Amino acid sequence: MSGVKKPKFIRECTNCFSPKFLKFNFSYIIYEDDFEDKYQLQLLNRIRNLSEEPYLVIMNRDKKIGLEIEDYDKLGITKNIPEKFLSRFDKNVFNNKIAVFRLYPNNNPIVARVIGVIIKNVFYIFFIDIGGKLYKH
Repeated sequence: MSGVKKPKFIRECTNCFSPKFLKFNFSYIIYEDDFEDKYQLQLLNRIRNLSEEPYLVIMNRDKKIGLEIEDYDKLGITKNIPEKFLSRFDKNVFNNKIAVFRLYPNNNPIVARVIGVIIKNVFYIFFIDIGGKLYKH
């Protein structure tokens, strides 16, 4: 026999999936009627920008260029979280917290938000709000 002891128990990994960068999931997205082609390139640019830096750096940025994390009920969003999402994830997984980033940093040229939730550094996009109609700013 070799001198290597076999472990008596196997410890389950508690942090096996911890991506360093923010990732985006489009499975639950609901487009607004006024989401025109001209906004698609801006959305892609913002997602690329938010994906370039480590998640912790993005979370520590000012909300004008980074992310906002707000309580869903407090924010007063006029639309419900997609049922398809809620049937897959329990609300406790994201603690009823909504993540928001501005489509255009500093609201220039328009007020527009991308709204969803973050679970394990994955941003699940629900709404693209052009004109700031889903909640009061």
